[in-house]
Amino acid sequence: GYDPRYGYGPPGSGPYGHPHAPASGDETMWAMLTYLGNIVLGFLAPLVIYFIKKNESPLIRFHAAQTLNHMITFWIHFAAILLITVPIAIALDNWLIFALPLFPFAIAEAIQQWVFIILGAIKAAKGEFYRFPTIVCYRMIR
Repeated sequence: GYDPRYGYGPPGSGPYGHPHAPASGDETMWAMLTYLGNIVLGFLAPLVIYFIKKNESPLIRFHAAQTLNHMITFWIHFAAILLITVPIAIALDNWLIFALPLFPFAIAEAIQQWVFIILGAIKAAKGEFYRFPTIVCYRMIR
């Protein structure tokens, strides 16, 4: 038989060891709202949905956690750029050094954020699990 202590579930199971059953319309709506709410309200919408609906459906939990992880990863990347550029800009007394890395970062983050949020919303609406690439979404919340 299958021993659940060793990590992965049996073949055909979804994330977190739950069987991947067809999702209902309500589940797909809430999963999709985590992404669309992220666009409108930032991290608050997926955070509220995660805490309210995380025990009701593995699909909602997966997509809400992924949206939260995506936002946390964005802020980690942003903080890393600030930690590198601000001391250099202060030391050289040249704020252009601070601004130069932020423009390409902002453009790249905006493009990838919209692309992955749209892809995630489409997959959530279909009732599918879609995982963002690790470079844009570290898995901290599960």
